[in-house]
Amino acid sequence: MARVSASLVIEGKVSEVYERAKDIERLARFLPDLEEVRIIRREGQEVDSFWKGRFQGREVKWTERDLWDDAGKQCRFFVLEGDFKKYEGVWKFEEEKEAQTRVDLEIEYDLGLPLVGALISAFLRKQMEENAQAMLSALKKSVEG
Repeated sequence: MARVSASLVIEGKVSEVYERAKDIERLARFLPDLEEVRIIRREGQEVDSFWKGRFQGREVKWTERDLWDDAGKQCRFFVLEGDFKKYEGVWKFEEEKEAQTRVDLEIEYDLGLPLVGALISAFLRKQMEENAQAMLSALKKSVEG
């Protein structure tokens, strides 16, 4: 199991950036390795979604649950089923300064690959770090235009 994190400051108020992040189907259009994101169920602040994309040249699919906390301006998410043995984390949205939002993304993951060596582990970590940064960059494009 490994953990990655990424942060980015986005021009926009916390409420605006947070609301834009909640529109995950729209956000997915800004991610080149993602082929499909579809909302399966939405009940209050709980959202289940199906994701399909490419990771290291192979197709990956999973269903995740997002738990949005409007008061705390954060979202916890975790995999329900799919190609990840473990995939969970948190988005946090905080005011950096007026009309600027700092977004922190932490992801803990396990692809369930037995006997992964140090070299492959380092490569997977780099890929996951790049994916986390790509998610933040996609949100930034979505908000800033």
